[in-house]
Amino acid sequence: MSSGVFYRSLDKEYPEAVSGRGVYLFASSGKKILDGSSGAAVSSIGHGHPEVVGAIIEQLRKLSFAHSSFFTSRPTEKLAKYLLDHSHGAFSRVNFLCSGSEAVESALKLTRQYHLYNGEPERVNFIGRAHSYHGNTLGALAIGNNPARRKALEPILSPSFHHVNRCFYDADGAGRTEQVYEDALIAEFEAKILDIGSNTVAGIVVEPVGGATLGAVPATRTYLPRLRELCDKHGIILIFDEVMCGMARVGTYHAWESLGGVAPDIQTIGKGLGGGYQPLSAVLLSPKVVNLFEQKSKGADKFVSGHTFQDHSVACAGALAVQTILEREDALSNVNAMGSLLVELLTSSLPHGLVEASVSFRGLGLFRTIDFGDAKSQYGGPLAADIAEEAFKLGAAVYLCSPAVDAILFAPPLIISASEIAELADIFLRAVQNVISKRLAEVTN
Repeated sequence: MSSGVFYRSLDKEYPEAVSGRGVYLFASSGKKILDGSSGAAVSSIGHGHPEVVGAIIEQLRKLSFAHSSFFTSRPTEKLAKYLLDHSHGAFSRVNFLCSGSEAVESALKLTRQYHLYNGEPERVNFIGRAHSYHGNTLGALAIGNNPARRKALEPILSPSFHHVNRCFYDADGAGRTEQVYEDALIAEFEAKILDIGSNTVAGIVVEPVGGATLGAVPATRTYLPRLRELCDKHGIILIFDEVMCGMARVGTYHAWESLGGVAPDIQTIGKGLGGGYQPLSAVLLSPKVVNLFEQKSKGADKFVSGHTFQDHSVACAGALAVQTILEREDALSNVNAMGSLLVELLTSSLPHGLVEASVSFRGLGLFRTIDFGDAKSQYGGPLAADIAEEAFKLGAAVYLCSPAVDAILFAPPLIISASEIAELADIFLRAVQNVISKRLAEVTN
């Protein structure tokens, strides 16, 4: 039967997912797939959790929708309080949206309007980084720098968005200490600020841990605190995009807590916030930003934004249940233990030829990447895509990072057990062996 769906890829046939339970998804064929990447780091609590489903159903029975221009709701207020209470005073307000792209767009608009309220209308420029990804809407694509996603749309992206080099010491820091490498990156940021005009720069946007484009690349040791100092020096709003790496994914509730402990002015979150049970993202706002809006945004000058489904009561009810369960079950401890176990199992059993070819591991918590690096020259081309495809055939979904790197991202549900980690590692290692064996056979023939 032909499909009426405009799929991500129109030359691919997709199996039909019919159910999910824990870390597993089930297709209509009966095939069982271990969700080794939580989709795209989404399914933090796993699939089919009865407590989350119950919270959503209970809220649906009470109230399915009330427009945020007229009402608030109890789940929305309770989730906001939960997030603020778990952020060490870094934030004082939350804006709930539906997707990471919406959250980034809102963060950009909030930043622009902050400067208008602050009497600096000339601040119109934003600085992001090479090989970053912040979403698929036009503003998010413009501040991001994923070449493959941007290429067709470059002519209609705003020239107000500028980019500096990525922070990727393992790949780019050869011959330099981490400190010297970091010094150069911070100097580049400041040079870009001065080149554009420091009084025209509105915001700097970075992922504390790079996500899908490069695969679990943490900032260097003092990179984020130094960006904080640089932004304060020049009156720039600092925005951390934690849509993918946040919400306990790297072993701390916010990724910046693992990387210097310095909070941004504005932060975006999503994916693991609602765990995939309902579409949900959010923008977290610091007291500095909120206080100015509270002083200035009266009457006609109020924040100019708004989405039909923002602050959605059902989505917030589901997300509150997700976050409550993760805290009750001490997910942070599990994330760190299972992340270490995954790396141990993979590194101890990789085929010897791959180890010699400088395959590397990076990441934090349950946000881990294996990068095949120079192995492609030994095995006739990039490996990651074929390995991800083979792993899916064998029963595990993992996330492909390309074309900037030849790498695979692991981001399983945060509640994954040791036995399930072992199963994930076993399937992946068999996929690696199958692909390498096939490549070597092709070379021999």
